[in-house]
Amino acid sequence: MKKEISEKNLRDYGFTEKNISRLKEILSRKENQNQSFTTLIVDLSKRFYAGVICILLLLALFLFAFVFYPASVILSYIPVIIFGVIAIYYLIPLNLSWKAYRLMKGLK
Repeated sequence: MKKEISEKNLRDYGFTEKNISRLKEILSRKENQNQSFTTLIVDLSKRFYAGVICILLLLALFLFAFVFYPASVILSYIPVIIFGVIAIYYLIPLNLSWKAYRLMKGLK
């Protein structure tokens, strides 16, 4: 990537002050001393793809169960799907990765 990402770029693409302070906190950790906003945003944008793939796999699992199993089995899949989506949303983190993905697409 040719351009270095600044706080102004982050604000322009929907990052809130809370999001920016969280990114600064991550960059201030000892293991991330040689990273910048740019490397962090590139990593987050890659995580967006992983999150979308995981959610699609959960959706495929649910559709597979819907087609091949009776309703009683489908009801047991619903809590698993809900838990999976929540876990993906917070572990990826999907909200920040979506903003990073938009930022990367906008800067190309």
